[in-house]
Amino acid sequence: MFIDTHAHIYSEQFIDDKGGFLKRASAAQVFKILMPAIDSQSHKSMLELETENPDKCISMMGLHPCSVTESFEKELDIIDSYLQNRRFIAIGETGLDFYWDLTFKEQQLAAFNQQMDWAIDYNIPIVIHSRNSTKECIDAVEKKRTKD
Repeated sequence: MFIDTHAHIYSEQFIDDKGGFLKRASAAQVFKILMPAIDSQSHKSMLELETENPDKCISMMGLHPCSVTESFEKELDIIDSYLQNRRFIAIGETGLDFYWDLTFKEQQLAAFNQQMDWAIDYNIPIVIHSRNSTKECIDAVEKKRTKD
């Protein structure tokens, strides 16, 4: 049995083929698909796909670093609400992405730190996205690890 640990199959670009995608996954013996969140714009489609396929599709909850903007705190409030109301398999997708744009570098770090705190509080793993930010991601995780 195979598990896809990271698939955004609920994204608009895949939604027209979700039935076909799931059939092909089953044919390839992929029996579980873990779906990391992107931002509040995609939560509904992700959670609907999980509801429609509860034995196959498993949602995570988080804020992707490329979705961090000046209003990232509102996004975190939405995530916090979800986390308070149901259990997720992991916090994710979170992390740092310094490839496309450094405008919200500090906000990405703040969002990453908050999501790591939630992972600790809820005793669930985090799924880390790191692009052009490996050292900064490791440093942030190390600070959380040595904090206790």
